[in-house]
Amino acid sequence: MDVDGVEKTPVFEAIPLPEEVSVKEEFYELRMGWSGKIYELRVGGNDMVYDFRHQIEVLTNVPPERQKLIGLSKGKLSSEMDSVRFGALGVKNGIKFTMIGTPEADSFVYRSETAKQQQADDFDVRYKALAIAKGEAVRLVAPADDPRNKRKIQEVIRSCPITVMDDPRPGKRLLVLDLDYTIVDTKPLLEGSLPADECARPGLHDFLEKVYPHYDIVVWSQTHWRWLESKLVEIGMIGGDRNYKISFVADRTSMFPVFTQRDGQPFKHEVKPLAYFWASFPHWSAKNSIHIDDLSRNFALNPGEGLKIRAFKGAGTPDGLGDKELIKLGNYVCSSISSASI
Repeated sequence: MDVDGVEKTPVFEAIPLPEEVSVKEEFYELRMGWSGKIYELRVGGNDMVYDFRHQIEVLTNVPPERQKLIGLSKGKLSSEMDSVRFGALGVKNGIKFTMIGTPEADSFVYRSETAKQQQADDFDVRYKALAIAKGEAVRLVAPADDPRNKRKIQEVIRSCPITVMDDPRPGKRLLVLDLDYTIVDTKPLLEGSLPADECARPGLHDFLEKVYPHYDIVVWSQTHWRWLESKLVEIGMIGGDRNYKISFVADRTSMFPVFTQRDGQPFKHEVKPLAYFWASFPHWSAKNSIHIDDLSRNFALNPGEGLKIRAFKGAGTPDGLGDKELIKLGNYVCSSISSASI
């Protein structure tokens, strides 16, 4: 709904993939031969083919597009099958298979996912109502309830420790801010066509100073943390003398893709699970957290805590200089402190 120009994202549920989720999940213990060595893999039946191929990449540094798997299943596991549940492949538990492929470090092909490429993909998605399947063995679930996604959250919690810059304060709520096109115009920031402080959304520092008495502030971006922190310093959000502090930042390493359907076709997009923060700071929860983003797909696992605002892409233009979104947002966020709905 709209609150003074600010869109509060409703709790939408996903259209599930054709492959149904197994309530009693089977785990596959597999052995893979590659380059004269044997590798042990453990794959959940609810995992996607994407997860399986990514696990192989982590072990061998062979990217998915170069992996040729022999003796695993019928047909080629191409990227078009990324959204298929592993349990639907008909793989026999305990099987040994062979992988053929060249590690990325041994090739001359450089795969780059720059921040500019990441931000070029600015589609968004809303999750529609879900029909529950009848039967005891299977059910169709929303992204937040998918056992595969829950497992991925735990993997992020274990593998991505949080580096705190300013200790969270007892009794304060959590405010998670997306960086790209939410509080800064990323394009001129990346290109260097405008000074960093001019890429910031108008009213940014006033907004942060207004909410800071009530919220601890976290910035979550799809870019690498080194770039992220350096830009926050240039913008003046870190290391300045403002009347607010940033508790910590999170980057793309703490995100992962989820799989669902859009327009009847399988697709994947990355998400930002707030449970990643809640695990380290249990005084935060769904009851006292807000995630502000220009893309509602980013809070697919926490739709009730998501607050979508209009993207900011007009830095240096008259429209950009006249942007009032953060003024409206500050008023709404502070007026909602006593509400049980956030």
